[in-house]
Amino acid sequence: MSIVVYWQEAPGVAAMQAFGPHELAPALQFCEARRKAGKRHVSLSTELAESVGRPGVNTVEARLLPDGTPYDWTKTHRGAGPDMPVGGNGGA
Repeated sequence: MSIVVYWQEAPGVAAMQAFGPHELAPALQFCEARRKAGKRHVSLSTELAESVGRPGVNTVEARLLPDGTPYDWTKTHRGAGPDMPVGGNGGA
């Protein structure tokens, strides 16, 4: 049991459904079905052993992760931010 979907079945009555570690797509579909059925507080929780990176890694120094692996990802390609250059969409 690596993926669990929780929801409120009725006021004060919690429910859950467990999925295996390679069943993310079915778990997401299950979440969507619960929401469409009118269930409240639908959430998904995971403890996947093969997650992207080790738990607890929260620092990048000199563009390196604590284990020395290069970390080159940036957000700069996602937009110019508040100082958008002339010709940008300006929020249009």
